[in-house]
Amino acid sequence: MSTTADDPGSGIRPGMENADFEVGPMRPDPDSVMDSSRRVRIRREGVGQKRFPFPIPNGWFVVEESKELAPGEHKNLYAFGKDLVLFRAESGEARLMDAYCPHLGAHMGAGGKVDGDGLRCPFHGWRFDGDGTCTDIPYAEGKAIPAKAKVRTYPIIERNRMIWAWHHLEEGDPFYDVPDWPEFEDPDWQDYQTLKFDVATIVQEFSEGEFDVQHFKYVHGAPPLPGTDLEVDGTYRRNSNGNFTIENFGLGCTRISIGDAVRIGQSLLPIDEENVSMTWFFTMPETLGDGALKMLVDSFADGISQDIVIWENKRYEPKPLVTAVERNIRTGREWSLQFYSGLEA
Repeated sequence: MSTTADDPGSGIRPGMENADFEVGPMRPDPDSVMDSSRRVRIRREGVGQKRFPFPIPNGWFVVEESKELAPGEHKNLYAFGKDLVLFRAESGEARLMDAYCPHLGAHMGAGGKVDGDGLRCPFHGWRFDGDGTCTDIPYAEGKAIPAKAKVRTYPIIERNRMIWAWHHLEEGDPFYDVPDWPEFEDPDWQDYQTLKFDVATIVQEFSEGEFDVQHFKYVHGAPPLPGTDLEVDGTYRRNSNGNFTIENFGLGCTRISIGDAVRIGQSLLPIDEENVSMTWFFTMPETLGDGALKMLVDSFADGISQDIVIWENKRYEPKPLVTAVERNIRTGREWSLQFYSGLEA
């Protein structure tokens, strides 16, 4: 069944079907970053079909701020295309596991409880340890616990004030690390501020924007980064013009440095194969004052709102018509391939 601009199910706001945007820059709408109902959605072609030719990538992704998860607390998440339960064991370690009990399929986040270093299912009381192994069936009366009584868990690192979870499509081990960013722990730097929001795009689409220096003029009204030096070393890459530096540690873990005054961490958590949850966290030296940090966050909200319009309405071009000055886009795509499983099929 076809949809129209007046059909709320289409995601298109009336009057926006033929939206006329000025070239350079896009009009910012920072409120749309947190309020998705304000976003312009005019893409109709291919809606309801798979938009991108990639599976969910392998990598480290932020699932929560460390301070937002207390010992004994659990939270329900949907990420990596799966229902998950994030909890902090009574020992203090964060854990992430698939939500469904292998016994009869109960969602363990719907009434389940943290029990020591594990999680107890609300349906029949089965207890799963932090590694996902079932360690107790209360009514088993001393009988052996089935070897298949196990739930998938995800490696966790707590670093830079964030809880990072490792996802691998084939359950492989981590093949790179999340670095320490000391400014986020330094008392001479301000307590971080965050921007967190969901976007209908994938990690790689955002990643391409870091190589697409020409878009800064037409989307943001800013000149391309001059004299940019690109370094690629395995799972690490660095893009810098001396003062402005973007570093990628895998696909979805980014640090941005602006001189000695700004540090920005960023993670794109894949919700599924079509959507991501972005977490940005910002800090500055204490000497610059809280007002300067708020201005930075607000400025980024302006810029991101300009990008969101592009991300949510574009289609993926598998064979892009890039010019000679845009060759780094192809370099970025080649670099990104190492973070996917199963592309050969």
